[in-house]
Amino acid sequence: MLKKLFVVAFFILLGVAGLSGRSRGFASQQQPAEPDYRDNNCVSCHSHISSPLRLTSRYGEWHMSTHKEKGVGCEKCHGGDPKISDAKKAHVGLLPAKDPKSPLHLTNLPETCRSCHQNIVSSFVESGHFQKLKSAGIGPSCTTCHVHMASQVLYSAEETAALCATCHNSPNNLMPPNPAIPQKADETMQAIRRANTMVAWADRLMEEADKRKLDVADLKREEKIVRALLAESKIGFHSFNLDIVRKKADECAEMGTKVKDALRAKIYPPQ
Repeated sequence: MLKKLFVVAFFILLGVAGLSGRSRGFASQQQPAEPDYRDNNCVSCHSHISSPLRLTSRYGEWHMSTHKEKGVGCEKCHGGDPKISDAKKAHVGLLPAKDPKSPLHLTNLPETCRSCHQNIVSSFVESGHFQKLKSAGIGPSCTTCHVHMASQVLYSAEETAALCATCHNSPNNLMPPNPAIPQKADETMQAIRRANTMVAWADRLMEEADKRKLDVADLKREEKIVRALLAESKIGFHSFNLDIVRKKADECAEMGTKVKDALRAKIYPPQ
């Protein structure tokens, strides 16, 4: 009897596993297709190069990057022709990043990045940072904060303050010490993080309200405004007008909290 029960249980589990596998297969079909680089000679060639080390490291960095996931190949930023198989001809027009004519030169990077990151670059080129870079050749550009291929994106206030301090409060006196700037950057990022938390919290409650088919149309309109404020705060940070950004992030957190509390009251009304 036990043996028969075991056999029945085994086939039931096997059937469940099969259904689960088919479900996963169906779900995977809904995912966006991976970018196809099979006809991109930059990718196919550099994927097999083992030296120099710096070049192979750069390829590995790109291979693990968001750029690669979004279909941004080498040629989009570096130039060159990915359709040509001859290496010498494919590299015609490529310039080292130190060359002032290179799209990767510090002064040209914003325009290179603008093709995808229009709003962020528009904010950055208004900053004092970029104006100093353009006029004196000394100042940060996109890769100063985000490194090659945006492999470093600062999310925490602590990381942001530390990066600002490398110039504004550096031990080698790169610039006149000003500890207030890293501190203000820290607080501004904290404000953005708080606003982001309120928006995420409201999102979860909105999902629950929709499940319960509650009338939350007014709150959805308010949340849309809150989301716009959050986006403006994140983009505006790149202008480094920290007082303005902090004010907008605080406004976003305040409005987001009101939306969150109103949603909670509708979902879980007081008894």
